[in-house]
Amino acid sequence: MKTGIFSLRRLRWKLTFSYTLVTVVALLALELLLASALVVFTRSELLPALIVQQLKDNVAPDLEPPLTQTPPDTEGLREGLLAFAGQSDVRGADGPEMEDGPPFLPDEGSLLVLDDERRVLTSVPELEGFTQGQSFDAGRTTGLDPLVSAALGGEENSGRLSTNTPEGRVLTVTPLEGEDGRVAGVLVGTFRLPNLTGPLLVAVGLSAVALTVPAALLGTVFGFVTAWGLTRRLQRLARAAQSWSRGDFSVVAKDRSKDELGQLSRELNSMAARLEGLIQARGELAALETRNRFARDLHDSVKQQVFATSLQVAAARALISRDTDAAEAHLAQADGLVREAQKELNVLIHQMRPPALEGKGLAAALRDYAAEWSRQSEIRAEVRVSGERETPLEIEQALFRVAQEALANVAKHSEAEHADVDLVYAPDTLTLRVADDGRGFDPAKTTGDGFGLRSMRERLLKLGGRVGVESKPGGGTRVTCVCPLEAGGGR
Repeated sequence: MKTGIFSLRRLRWKLTFSYTLVTVVALLALELLLASALVVFTRSELLPALIVQQLKDNVAPDLEPPLTQTPPDTEGLREGLLAFAGQSDVRGADGPEMEDGPPFLPDEGSLLVLDDERRVLTSVPELEGFTQGQSFDAGRTTGLDPLVSAALGGEENSGRLSTNTPEGRVLTVTPLEGEDGRVAGVLVGTFRLPNLTGPLLVAVGLSAVALTVPAALLGTVFGFVTAWGLTRRLQRLARAAQSWSRGDFSVVAKDRSKDELGQLSRELNSMAARLEGLIQARGELAALETRNRFARDLHDSVKQQVFATSLQVAAARALISRDTDAAEAHLAQADGLVREAQKELNVLIHQMRPPALEGKGLAAALRDYAAEWSRQSEIRAEVRVSGERETPLEIEQALFRVAQEALANVAKHSEAEHADVDLVYAPDTLTLRVADDGRGFDPAKTTGDGFGLRSMRERLLKLGGRVGVESKPGGGTRVTCVCPLEAGGGR
């Protein structure tokens, strides 16, 4: 399986594109929402009510004193209206003169003060057809007469003193109180609301063009950074799973985050550790079964051939002084039996050889394994060999397994950046050292050996060797294995 399968580039760019698209769409949706809310606000009954309240709070107090004079001070009323009109959109011109009936209020906006008998006292701007003292016919303006009646009747609810007209105007009537608290007149106001739909759509379009590119860039950067972090974590998990699928449990998924992905990584690490233990137990059972099978094979084949060879040699020895030809015949048969036994032994030895050591010595197998382990664990490893020579296969197999276990502990627990593997051949011993520059630990505070260290010691104990561990907090850890060699031992 190729590592490139787990590069996750497609997933990374899909996530980046999703973040960018969501950012742009969210921005456009927010702009449309704000524009729609503003349009709805201008068309709702809330705006007219707010205008009435504004007139009550800021204009009515200035109009009530001149209104309550006898006769009403029309100049004072007009000055109060002009002060407000200068700050509002009341900018209408003289109203058109109607041919029949009272005139309409102009569309551009106007303010009129009526007394309690609906007579016009003053207006801004000055409107033709609305003469001072003339009775005001509110029925000529759709929806205005009920408002005037409600205001003169003492209504104080601003929502009932204003309305929107189908023509897009706002009509307001504000009651003006006299000194005795009774309604002495009303302020009639008409305001033209601008049609904001078109300008708002244009503004939304222009802002969309102006903000989409920065939003897209921001979304792309944010999305790429987020997706890169996520896919990097997934890559580590995928590499660990890839190693586990090959039976290499020295690689762990390093993810200390507390989110779901970090929890998944820890669960998978725990599962891999349990699986490693099960595989090791199964391997030990398989080794025991293999030994029993090899013992049966040796008993049924090689042992019988050796016994037959000894009989042929004994017969040749008895005949060598009396019948040389017969003795040579027995020796020839013995030679054939020896060759057959040798073939049987070669087959059994080939079956017993571990795959990692097939066709190579311990030193070469350790170099290959350390290179693969370094790539998987992202920890630099260096293998140094001194005095290499042939050693018994059983010793090579045991030390190779010990090196695997030691490097697995480095990857799982040490947080190291570098590991050294030293293999030293001496005349009578073979020494394996695995050292790291990790965080180390205090051996005095360790309650007992872990399964890996216990397994190492059991392997070496069977060969008469020993295992030592040196470590201190912040000073790394060194595992030293010493295995005795028989003089002149070889494969």
